[in-house]
Amino acid sequence: MLLPLFAQPLIIKYPAVATMSDFRSEYPIALLQLAFDKAGVDAELQSSAEPMSKSRALHLLNSNGGIDVVWTMTSTERELQYLPVRIPIYRGLGSYRLLLINAADQHKFSQLKDKKALQQLRFAQVHDWVDTEILRASRFSILAVSKYENLFQMLLKGRVEAIPRGVLEIEAERQTWQQQGLVIETDWLIHYPGAVYFFVKQDNLALAATIELGLRKALADGSFLALFQQFFQKHLAQMALERRTLIELPNPFLPPLTPIDDTSLWHRLETQQ
Repeated sequence: MLLPLFAQPLIIKYPAVATMSDFRSEYPIALLQLAFDKAGVDAELQSSAEPMSKSRALHLLNSNGGIDVVWTMTSTERELQYLPVRIPIYRGLGSYRLLLINAADQHKFSQLKDKKALQQLRFAQVHDWVDTEILRASRFSILAVSKYENLFQMLLKGRVEAIPRGVLEIEAERQTWQQQGLVIETDWLIHYPGAVYFFVKQDNLALAATIELGLRKALADGSFLALFQQFFQKHLAQMALERRTLIELPNPFLPPLTPIDDTSLWHRLETQQ
């Protein structure tokens, strides 16, 4: 693949995190930098001046609003509006969800028998997450909030009984909120097929090609997997996901071009059914 010539260095703007304590951008930024390095492009990654929601970042992506790349879960609608780099940056683990709960409620969750029982409880999710619509499509009761930080307040106030969170991010959130009594539920694991991609503006073919080339080179030489393991291997071992009861849900918003059959792109879990 021949890459276009870019001005050096190439300035790439991404959406700022919501708060200084929000760690969720560390790995995507590191992976994006690795992609540019592997593609041989001198790129300077810069955060936007103001924090913003995912929907706001995507709006600015297509409207020349100063955002060049956004990482988010794919959906059929998003792939019609924005240009995806179809390499799942979290190796599919972003679609495995654990539950953050109040410690006093663990007995309630341990007594649940099946998915139907889990559906009777109320969960909190952010309104513009694809996960919110996936859970609703499977008849889970969802309280949608406007901001990420509001999730935890809803749980602490007893407005909801759980927050489904990705297996790669929930431990840091537990550490942040453990003094207020929030813990990771011990028995259940929810999964639906999905992928978090880097997205660029619909007509920015050159940037998409550069990121894809860099990611594929990183996959080929092992540096992609090494970075993933650097961030998440110890954490995954601590989660002991294979000992949990797995609830499989469909994803009606999964685009047909999702590379599900390319096993090199996905982390596979062995879990109980």
